[in-house]
Amino acid sequence: MVLTASYPLGISAQGIADIVSKLESTGCYESQARFSVTLPQSENDVVYTISLASAPAPADPLAPCDYLTDWSLETPTGTVNGFSAYFNGHHYRYHNERLQEYHMEWDSIPFMPSARSAGVQGSAQFADLYPAFIARELRNMEADPRYSISVAAPAVFNGRKAIKVSTTLTVSDVVASEKDFIFDAETMLPLRIDTESNPGQITEQTILVSYNYPAEMHCPELSDSSMTARYPEIFEKYRENNFHIENLAGAPMPTFTLPTTTGERYTHHRGEKFAAPTVIVLLDPTSGFNSEIVEAVRGAADSLPKALDIIWVFNSTNIDAIEAVIPSIRPGEHLLMNGKSLTRDCGVTSLPVIIMTDSNGTVKNVNLGLNRELRNVVLQTMALAD
Repeated sequence: MVLTASYPLGISAQGIADIVSKLESTGCYESQARFSVTLPQSENDVVYTISLASAPAPADPLAPCDYLTDWSLETPTGTVNGFSAYFNGHHYRYHNERLQEYHMEWDSIPFMPSARSAGVQGSAQFADLYPAFIARELRNMEADPRYSISVAAPAVFNGRKAIKVSTTLTVSDVVASEKDFIFDAETMLPLRIDTESNPGQITEQTILVSYNYPAEMHCPELSDSSMTARYPEIFEKYRENNFHIENLAGAPMPTFTLPTTTGERYTHHRGEKFAAPTVIVLLDPTSGFNSEIVEAVRGAADSLPKALDIIWVFNSTNIDAIEAVIPSIRPGEHLLMNGKSLTRDCGVTSLPVIIMTDSNGTVKNVNLGLNRELRNVVLQTMALAD
């Protein structure tokens, strides 16, 4: 056990600064962690086995380290597995037969921190167990007047000289959480984290994390190719952006969330319905044939006896260039920009592309490029789309 006798306040503050600094300077990192959750109303603990690996990323404004997290959970029906990874503006997470990808170059919004979220890269399951993220958490606690923090005198924990940091969050005179960190006194690597949420309440929850370290630590290899090589079956079965555009017909329209030129966002989730049969037009504003494409698609829509939605998607964020092609939208139309992620997820290699779906969100036909029959292709396809 770590002794609970604390330094005076001034020494504690200096101790926190030293601990944070050492955590932030962690190099290549690897550990195995046991993460157990205890609930008063549950007979058995929920226990995760976690493999943690990280590399320092001092120049990355989005995260203090690159990381790769593998986890497993034993359940009555079998073992559940998942993973998450972040590196250089790319984030992957997998759980429950769903693979999600986020790429800063395609869409920066999910990476942006807010009052409620640290961004997808910082809010991924178990990301807060890494030394670099613990350093960030302690800094935030120290700056928050609702927290009280004390640093205990060094003592022995599981045969190692260790330091204990105790934190308490008090909200409206009620203790909301108590969290204790135990660090190796020499390396400042975390050895154990105990968290009590809503202590003494019916919603009380206890989380205990214990770490084990290998004799040597190495940085993980992180790239898109290394991820697909590490999890080939998952990427083959669940990756939404492994389509070739020619094979998209008959498949659900991939998930996308893109900004409009007026500052809102348009979101469609794979498997969801559209409000009406929909034509999705992927355009490059610098193309010389955009006016002909707009005329052909709108002409087909005007000739149909039923409602038809059109989503204009540009691979650019240049609003002036976009509005030079589509000066104004008509009822049932949407004007989106920064559509590189959608072109990637659809397997598009060159623009323009016209994707035609029914109201169930299933792709009925795909037209590549501009041809003389574009208007008739759209008209005939959408006439049969429900």
